[in-house]
Amino acid sequence: MSKIIKVFFSPSETTKKVVSQIANNFEEESVVCDLLYFNDEKNFESDDIVIVGMPVFAGRIPKTARDRLSRLSGDNTKAIAVVNYGNAHVSDALIELVDLLDENNFDVIAAASTVSHHSIFDGVAVGRPDGDDIEKINGFAQKCIEKIDAGTSLEAEIPGNRPYLDYKQLPFVVSCDEAKCVFCLECVGVCPEKAIPDDDPADMNLDLCSRCTSCINICPENARAFTGEAFKAKKPAFESANAERKEPKFYF
Repeated sequence: MSKIIKVFFSPSETTKKVVSQIANNFEEESVVCDLLYFNDEKNFESDDIVIVGMPVFAGRIPKTARDRLSRLSGDNTKAIAVVNYGNAHVSDALIELVDLLDENNFDVIAAASTVSHHSIFDGVAVGRPDGDDIEKINGFAQKCIEKIDAGTSLEAEIPGNRPYLDYKQLPFVVSCDEAKCVFCLECVGVCPEKAIPDDDPADMNLDLCSRCTSCINICPENARAFTGEAFKAKKPAFESANAERKEPKFYF
């Protein structure tokens, strides 16, 4: 019996929300494969339906997410590819995701780029995905169900470039307010780069840190945040440049 597999890398939980919204349109039982924590090899069955959601980091799938996703393989398994971005630029992320799924023996039937509240610059795409986004995401899911029933694969050309953009390391500092930190170690457990030492969670190895925001999002005391002159200088210009609403795009 087929089941829905929700595969996502979602440090700020917005990509998880989009994947879950798509899955809610299916009648099949769903299970979760959270790549923030899952880092093993796994092969999916031919009758599974896999919904793969990735955030966009500077026009690419995050490197750690890509590495972990590359360990998952299909058996001509139906897949829906989704990249979720903060109203700035998709660039090469979606074509990269579709390519990787193709390489790992998934049958991609449809793809999408969706918009959510920006995880770093919080003045961009506030409140998204909103009601209009959700309606469009549900419509996309229904068309995916129709394609699965019809047995057809992705036909549309996905925008993007090969070779993909080079990976970029953002210069922003993630810091911890030691006066707020209660040493719960939630940030240590969630960090996919192992950049936070468990003996001093107020510290951070910025050479390892990918600025994914997982530690900021999970902190119950709001002790962690982006700080520093580079971040303060970039924030108003970035938010102004990306104020105009962008819409989700769907490919069949």
